[in-house]
Amino acid sequence: MNAVTPQKIGIFGGAFNPPHLGHLILAETALDQFALHQVLWLPTYHPPHKPAPAHTFSDRWEMVQRAIAPHPQFVASDLEQQLGGISYAHRTLQTLTTQNPHTEWYWLLGADAFQTLPHWQHSHTLMAQCTWLVAPRSPTAPNPPPAPRPAPSCRWHTLAMPPVGISSSLIRHYCQTGRSLRYLLPDPVRHYIQTHQLYQTPPPHPINEPTL
Repeated sequence: MNAVTPQKIGIFGGAFNPPHLGHLILAETALDQFALHQVLWLPTYHPPHKPAPAHTFSDRWEMVQRAIAPHPQFVASDLEQQLGGISYAHRTLQTLTTQNPHTEWYWLLGADAFQTLPHWQHSHTLMAQCTWLVAPRSPTAPNPPPAPRPAPSCRWHTLAMPPVGISSSLIRHYCQTGRSLRYLLPDPVRHYIQTHQLYQTPPPHPINEPTL
């Protein structure tokens, strides 16, 4: 019997509140640099470490679909909403592995998020189950963290891409202060934000989030 050739799929999870050009550059770099077959975009339903947004999932889901629509190898998944509750990475990966047993998994994330990986739920098991593809830190980000100290079993690579100084929090701030969003977002996402008047008021509590 011939062995099944595994598919190489990237997992790109995040609040995507909203998705922006930095996200697209990261995903395209990972796809190209590691010859992935597909990048699976997974908007989190209820992030474990931020006051986000289960109630904003429908808007974030719509914006992700609009952002990636032109790219045949970018696919959106609402798995986090299907699972419900807190969106823990280990539960997501376990579900995906069960559904797609012949797959080699790569997890895409920014440098700041990678720093927190040891604190994720069941992190030591999770680290060994996929390869981690890390975007370089933005040169404008304050207080650079120390070099990552992943577990010995953690396979990770830095993506060869320019640091991107765009963040979802920056875009939300621009919305609240009436600044132009042009060239920060895909046009369909920008139009969606404007049509639905998203991010017009600041959140009740400040969100300190990584650059991407």
